[in-house]
Amino acid sequence: MSEQSDFNDKVLKDKLDTLLDEENEIKKWNEGLLIKSLILLPIIIFIVGLFILNRPENLTDLFFIFLYPLALILIGLILLFVMRSKLK
Repeated sequence: MSEQSDFNDKVLKDKLDTLLDEENEIKKWNEGLLIKSLILLPIIIFIVGLFILNRPENLTDLFFIFLYPLALILIGLILLFVMRSKLK
Protein backbone atom coordinates (compact mmCIF):
# COMPACT_ATOMS: atom_id res chain seq x y z
CA MET A 1 0.00 0.00 0.00
CA SER A 2 2.87 2.37 0.72
CA GLU A 3 4.20 1.90 -2.82
CA GLN A 4 0.88 3.06 -4.26
CA SER A 5 0.72 6.13 -2.02
CA ASP A 6 4.32 6.94 -3.01
CA PHE A 7 3.25 6.69 -6.65
CA ASN A 8 0.34 9.07 -6.03
CA ASP A 9 2.66 11.64 -4.44
CA LYS A 10 4.98 11.84 -7.46
CA VAL A 11 4.68 14.56 -10.08
CA LEU A 12 3.30 13.70 -13.51
CA LYS A 13 6.69 13.49 -15.22
CA ASP A 14 7.95 10.99 -12.64
CA LYS A 15 4.78 8.92 -13.01
CA LEU A 16 5.22 8.75 -16.78
CA ASP A 17 8.86 7.75 -16.38
CA THR A 18 7.85 4.99 -13.98
CA LEU A 19 5.14 3.69 -16.31
CA LEU A 20 7.35 3.81 -19.41
CA ASP A 21 10.30 2.17 -17.67
CA GLU A 22 11.12 -1.24 -19.17
CA GLU A 23 11.78 -3.00 -15.87
CA ASN A 24 8.94 -1.80 -13.67
CA GLU A 25 6.64 -4.09 -11.73
CA ILE A 26 3.55 -3.25 -13.78
CA LYS A 27 2.47 -6.15 -15.99
CA LYS A 28 3.04 -5.90 -19.68
CA TRP A 29 0.10 -6.43 -22.04
CA ASN A 30 1.11 -10.00 -22.93
CA GLU A 31 1.56 -11.30 -19.37
CA GLY A 32 -2.16 -11.78 -18.84
CA LEU A 33 -2.96 -13.56 -22.10
CA LEU A 34 -4.11 -16.74 -20.35
CA ILE A 35 -6.73 -14.87 -18.31
CA LYS A 36 -7.81 -12.86 -21.34
CA SER A 37 -8.18 -16.03 -23.40
CA LEU A 38 -10.26 -17.65 -20.63
CA ILE A 39 -12.60 -14.68 -20.76
CA LEU A 40 -12.89 -14.71 -24.55
CA LEU A 41 -13.12 -18.49 -24.98
CA PRO A 42 -16.84 -18.86 -24.06
CA ILE A 43 -17.76 -16.01 -26.39
CA ILE A 44 -15.85 -17.61 -29.27
CA ILE A 45 -17.39 -21.03 -28.58
CA PHE A 46 -20.87 -19.47 -28.51
CA ILE A 47 -20.37 -17.67 -31.82
CA VAL A 48 -18.85 -20.72 -33.54
CA GLY A 49 -21.59 -22.98 -32.22
CA LEU A 50 -24.29 -20.56 -33.23
CA PHE A 51 -23.25 -19.68 -36.73
CA ILE A 52 -21.47 -22.84 -37.89
CA LEU A 53 -23.14 -25.75 -36.11
CA ASN A 54 -26.64 -24.40 -35.48
CA ARG A 55 -27.55 -21.74 -38.00
CA PRO A 56 -30.69 -19.76 -37.24
CA GLU A 57 -33.16 -20.01 -40.10
CA ASN A 58 -34.89 -16.66 -39.72
CA LEU A 59 -34.54 -13.37 -37.89
CA THR A 60 -36.79 -14.32 -34.98
CA ASP A 61 -34.63 -17.36 -34.18
CA LEU A 62 -31.56 -15.14 -34.09
CA PHE A 63 -33.39 -12.63 -31.88
CA PHE A 64 -34.38 -15.29 -29.33
CA ILE A 65 -30.91 -16.86 -29.34
CA PHE A 66 -29.37 -13.53 -28.30
CA LEU A 67 -32.25 -12.58 -26.01
CA TYR A 68 -31.83 -15.63 -23.76
CA PRO A 69 -28.21 -14.94 -22.63
CA LEU A 70 -28.97 -11.23 -22.27
CA ALA A 71 -31.97 -12.04 -20.08
CA LEU A 72 -29.79 -14.29 -17.88
CA ILE A 73 -27.17 -11.56 -17.54
CA LEU A 74 -29.86 -9.01 -16.67
CA ILE A 75 -31.33 -11.31 -14.00
CA GLY A 76 -27.84 -11.80 -12.55
CA LEU A 77 -27.24 -8.05 -12.42
CA ILE A 78 -30.60 -7.44 -10.75
CA LEU A 79 -29.81 -10.09 -8.13
CA LEU A 80 -26.38 -8.54 -7.56
CA PHE A 81 -27.82 -5.07 -6.99
CA VAL A 82 -30.52 -6.44 -4.67
CA MET A 83 -27.94 -8.36 -2.61
CA ARG A 84 -25.65 -5.32 -2.44
CA SER A 85 -28.45 -3.04 -1.33
CA LYS A 86 -29.39 -5.44 1.48
CA LEU A 87 -25.80 -5.49 2.77
CA LYS A 88 -25.78 -1.74 3.44
